[in-house]
Amino acid sequence: MKDHAYRPFFLTLFVVVLLTIAHWLPTLHLGDTQLRRIDLLSDLGNDSTKGDFHDVIPKPKEPERLLAKNKAGQTVAFKEVWPKGVERIVDFSAGSANGMDHFYAMLDSVKRKQLKGRPLRIAYFGDSFIEGDILVCDLRELMQAHFGGWGVGWIDAGNDLAKYKRTISSTFSGLEEHMAMKKKSYRAQEAGIAQRYYTMRGAVRMNYTATKDFPHTSRWGVSRLYFRSPGGITLSGHEGQKAFTLPFKGSKHVQVAEMAGVASAADFSVSQGSATFFGTALESDGGVIIDNFSLRGASGQTLADLPEATLREFDKLRPYDLIIVQYGVNAVTEGSTTPQLKAYMEQMRTVVDHLKRSFPETSILVAGAPGTMPAIKMLSGLQEQMASDAKVGFLSILGAMGGPGTMKRIVDEHGWGSSDYVHINWDGGKFVAERLFKSFLAGYDNYVRRKKLENQ
Repeated sequence: MKDHAYRPFFLTLFVVVLLTIAHWLPTLHLGDTQLRRIDLLSDLGNDSTKGDFHDVIPKPKEPERLLAKNKAGQTVAFKEVWPKGVERIVDFSAGSANGMDHFYAMLDSVKRKQLKGRPLRIAYFGDSFIEGDILVCDLRELMQAHFGGWGVGWIDAGNDLAKYKRTISSTFSGLEEHMAMKKKSYRAQEAGIAQRYYTMRGAVRMNYTATKDFPHTSRWGVSRLYFRSPGGITLSGHEGQKAFTLPFKGSKHVQVAEMAGVASAADFSVSQGSATFFGTALESDGGVIIDNFSLRGASGQTLADLPEATLREFDKLRPYDLIIVQYGVNAVTEGSTTPQLKAYMEQMRTVVDHLKRSFPETSILVAGAPGTMPAIKMLSGLQEQMASDAKVGFLSILGAMGGPGTMKRIVDEHGWGSSDYVHINWDGGKFVAERLFKSFLAGYDNYVRRKKLENQ
């Protein structure tokens, strides 16, 4: 009888040799997608030391210190306090427009119940990191539990991704989607603020039913449908148990259909005319609302293609007090170089400047990209530098999560994300949201302390 005990040894040796060869192969591409390189030795290093990045990560100058002055014009001693373990929100505006002061002031108005007739609104622009309301749903719940407000906010008029949200159940019919990531059928001039629009191709109906996963999104107080109809349209449907019929004259501008009443279900349908639809907002007329504008695969540059006139119309109809811009993961590959990242940030500077012109009073916060690739630390540094140059706010998501290596740790130890070490799941979203919420609270507390000194 032959002895085959040597076979496992040779099989193991063969696998090791094969993986070693694969380790030294150049980066491969599948169509337009760059595949991640096989790194046989990845577990021997850490996220902060891997890769070929030897350039010095840029560190912006400290923002100009705001001089707090009392009513007599005297400078008073004030220094920001950020609790241990809470990531600092850096405001590079020195008190100018689009800095964080507007947001904190409106948050204070909400806290004091002085903001009347509308909620404080946050627009959260991002990629698949927040798709399906991951992270945003928990941040929204924390903000609403602390400052008031209820409702999920913005829901695209016909996006199937809404089916994956825990915060709302929705169905759509008779609509064709056009979005920035599907360039063949997309025209930015026709789009709404979410970089999507929906044209009619039959009997249109949009139905929304609240879920009970989050207490503060289990109902809302008003439904608002945003659309454009040059020829006029008549909408009908139900807000809770109340039926409505709403006629609108033709207009080339964005219009909004509004139905008030506490409800956990609503639907809209077209009974006459035609329109291009953008989305429905299910919200309260007080407290805090966060709109999730996620776009899978996006790097953020296409925001600059949205017409300033359209964004100004949304600013008038649906004013925002804070715009969060979180992109970058889709702009980075294993082979990214510093010049490539700098070129990308020049494009994102154009985006931020476009938002500043379109929303002249709104606070803007650049959120640094999370992830594990070696280029992420460089990118996050460049994002902070860009925020400094643009004189807006900056918050490092990587820092808020715990720094380099955290993504790998929360995936490997807790299962809070996917094996690509880029995307988080619901539990990972809650983990990140809790840390972002603490940063917002600490920033708000600093603002309140400064204003108290100034009012003495």
